[in-house]
This record gives sequence, C-alpha cells and structure tokens, in this order.
Amino acid sequence: MRVLALADRPFHADVAKLASQCDVEAVVCLGDLQPSWLETLDKVALPKLGVYGNHDDEPYMTWFGIDNVHINRIDLDNGVSFSGFEGCVSYRRSGTSKVGPSYTQREAKKLMRKLPAADVLLCHCPPRGVNDDPDDPAHIGFEALRPWVLKHQPRWLLHGHVHPTPGSLLHRIGETRVVYVNGARVVELT
Repeated sequence: MRVLALADRPFHADVAKLASQCDVEAVVCLGDLQPSWLETLDKVALPKLGVYGNHDDEPYMTWFGIDNVHINRIDLDNGVSFSGFEGCVSYRRSGTSKVGPSYTQREAKKLMRKLPAADVLLCHCPPRGVNDDPDDPAHIGFEALRPWVLKHQPRWLLHGHVHPTPGSLLHRIGETRVVYVNGARVVELT
C-alpha cells in the first residue's frame, strides 16, 4: 500500500495534485499542518487518516474529512489497519500558552493503555529514543510508546515532530519499521 504522509512543514504543492501524481491509496497526516496547506484535500476521494500535532490549534481534520485515529483504530477496505497517538510531551513554552495537544509522560502512559493495536501507527511525536532529542524538552519522545510498540509490533510507525541529526535516523524498533516525515513523503507500506 502506498500512502502520502504529511507532517510539520509546507510541501509547496497542491495536495490533491500531489496525491494524484504519486498514485497513492491513502493520505496520512502526522500533525503540525496549516489548513492553507491542505485546502484541496477535501477533493481527494481516498481514505484520509491522521493525528494532531502540538502546534495544531484548528480542527482541520474535520474540515477536510480526515479520520482522527488518536486512541482509535480504523480498518481500511484493503485490510490494513491504522491507529494513532496525537501531540507531544508537554514542555514549557516561552511567551505562549498551550496550543495543540500535549501530555505529560504520566498522562501519555495512562492514555496508551487505550491505544488499540494496528498494522500502522501514526504519531506526531515518536517513542523515546527513536529519532528524538533527549536534551530538548520540546522534542523528547513518549516513554510509554516504546514498550507499546515492542508489545504490539505494528508493521509500520510513521511520525513527525522531531529534527533528527543527519545520519542518526532510526529505521526500526524491534520488528516495526519507522518512517520519519517532515513535509510530504510517499511511503510504501509493504
């Protein structure tokens, strides 16, 4: 299955044309997306799934017909299942109040007990130790997500949010393939 994954930064292309040109079977949104980047997504007649990021302050998933998979599972007609976890680890922001979803490590651990297993896990923020930055409170991963992934072994984990240093990308956690998305990326889920 081929998906168009979107996260964190503008992709400088009409999203409907991009989905058509890339011949994808679904569009997945991993958060921190501006509604103006997604204006033509409502014209895309494909499954659209996603989670919100910590900078998302508008209900664009509702506006563009994107199914929210946060603590939810959706099974597509082709048999591939998706679940998700939104937001990032709560951190102190200078001069601003909370914008989009964020959770303390403790809150996230409690919520993840409700996270259903699926073939593909969509997250804004990755598990701790997976492409995150342990020295940056704004870009540290969720501690409870790592044991969840190791226990449930989704085939794929797609995430955004962080800014890994070149050459340091982790592509696997146990049996799960990890894909980092920043902008638009076509991903073959085989």
